[in-house]
Amino acid sequence: MRYLKVLALLALFFLTMVLFAQNMEALSQQVELGLVLFGQELFLIHQPIYFILLSAFVLGGALCTLYFLYEKIRVSSELRSCRKKLRNLEKEVNSLRSLPLEDKNFPVEPMPAVEADVQEGK
Repeated sequence: MRYLKVLALLALFFLTMVLFAQNMEALSQQVELGLVLFGQELFLIHQPIYFILLSAFVLGGALCTLYFLYEKIRVSSELRSCRKKLRNLEKEVNSLRSLPLEDKNFPVEPMPAVEADVQEGK
């Protein structure tokens, strides 16, 4: 499966490079990007289309990396707390296993209703 992913990624990279090579003239054209709010021009930039495409790709990769880093930290923290709870519960089970089954000071008398149900086969 890993090899298929690598081959797919190489094919995508190859097709992207062919796209850039065949359309270099069109991608080199300048584009105006600006922001106008309430009649005020806040900024206006002139950039080639390929720069905008590459910038969007890099920004998307950086945001995805930050998101997955945050998720990894969150999940590892949750795993750590679950392991701590598991250790505490294992200690509790082990301590309960070491307790005697009957207390010598309190004789256990069988309940009559339970014995009747057992004899009837319920």
